[in-house]
Amino acid sequence: MGRAAEMETVRIKRHLFAFYHPAVLFVYFLGAAGLTMLTLHPAFAAVSFMAGGCYAVYLKGPGEYLKSLRFYLPLFLAVAAGNVFFSGLGLSVLFYFGGNPVTWESVLYGLCSGGMLVAVLQWFGCCERVMTSDKLLCLFGRILPVISMMLAMIFRYIPEVIRRAKEINSAQAALVGMKKCSKRKKTKQGLRLASVLMAWTMENSMETADSMLARGYGSRKRSYYTNERLTVEDTGLLIFLGSLAVFSAVMILTRVNRFAFYPTLRGMTLQLPLLLAYALFLMFPLILEGKEYIM
Repeated sequence: MGRAAEMETVRIKRHLFAFYHPAVLFVYFLGAAGLTMLTLHPAFAAVSFMAGGCYAVYLKGPGEYLKSLRFYLPLFLAVAAGNVFFSGLGLSVLFYFGGNPVTWESVLYGLCSGGMLVAVLQWFGCCERVMTSDKLLCLFGRILPVISMMLAMIFRYIPEVIRRAKEINSAQAALVGMKKCSKRKKTKQGLRLASVLMAWTMENSMETADSMLARGYGSRKRSYYTNERLTVEDTGLLIFLGSLAVFSAVMILTRVNRFAFYPTLRGMTLQLPLLLAYALFLMFPLILEGKEYIM
């Protein structure tokens, strides 16, 4: 299938960016997660959080993203509250809690650190949807065959284990009903689910190992087949995204990270051209999708 046909197919599925070469995808997601972890500047943390959230909604749909917020929001609040109530650093005291000062600087630091952590998790979630196990094998199969195989199997088993857990839970609900029960009974059912899931997963792992052994895995040097070819378009995009990532990283390390929370906020001057370059890099897949949709 040619690149034009692939793009037309994926346009319907809303995953156009996924059809570029794995090297392009790897550079993008490595840059997105890495740049997010480089700075806690409020503006840059907010841009990464919003860009990652928008891309996650686009890939997964609003319903699934809202479900993931049930994990993200408590984590965000835990990180933010932990810093606010246990740090005590900063000079702008808002009030006292348990004898410890709660400062404006610690509040802002907690919000930025929690937002940064959630943003990184969002980027890894998007990467899991786009950077499939086949793409990992294509990219690292020759260089790191064992590690790439291990990562490919992990990425494959995570959604499979979640699917099996839902199947076991549905089967248990069909057998015992959906009526309310005590905490002790819920704990017992949870332990039974974990036991069944572990046994099922281990059995499947043994079958996979036997199958790989029967096919001669590890007996000699592997041969590879891939239909991924680095085209001129892929090379141009790789250079463009790589340049944006390197430029953003250098500017963040030399200019943006002059910003400090303690003892008082300083270095808040916003580098607008850098922020625009940073946002362009993070929003590139959505910009690409929008351009293809309009055209």
